[in-house]
Amino acid sequence: MDTDFRITGRHVLFTLLGFFLVILAVNMIFLNFAVRTFPGEKEKKSYLQGLNYNDRLASRAAQDALGWSAAIEEAVLTDGTMHLAITMKTRSGAPVNGLAMSAVLSRPADDAQDQPVAFNAIGGGRYETAAPAGPGAWNLDAVAVNARGDEFVFTSRLILE
Repeated sequence: MDTDFRITGRHVLFTLLGFFLVILAVNMIFLNFAVRTFPGEKEKKSYLQGLNYNDRLASRAAQDALGWSAAIEEAVLTDGTMHLAITMKTRSGAPVNGLAMSAVLSRPADDAQDQPVAFNAIGGGRYETAAPAGPGAWNLDAVAVNARGDEFVFTSRLILE
């Protein structure tokens, strides 16, 4: 069996170029799918938020001056409903009453299940709410405002089982 086929430099060059072109094409397909399914940013105006960073620092300083603290007293999942209780206290430990408290309950990696929740004042600095939720990790982004307009913003990660 006599063959005249020999591997030359051209064969090696075209084989290597073809190999890397296939890898490049597959990587571009994967990159396209990755960016379309999750672009990597939760906030659409992150640049503008960066420009307003000094305003955010000033609002945090004003919040620190209030001396309030928030503690989650209860986060229980029962039959698809989350029962949540938050206690607000002053620096000296006295309850903070008369706040209008609202929040957004969201999944850490999925905006599709975001839902607003409103809290009811129970007394003694305690605020409660109930919202439909499933097991797993949730983010709570809450805002409490008193009658003078002083604002207290806090976030918390909840793990419901």
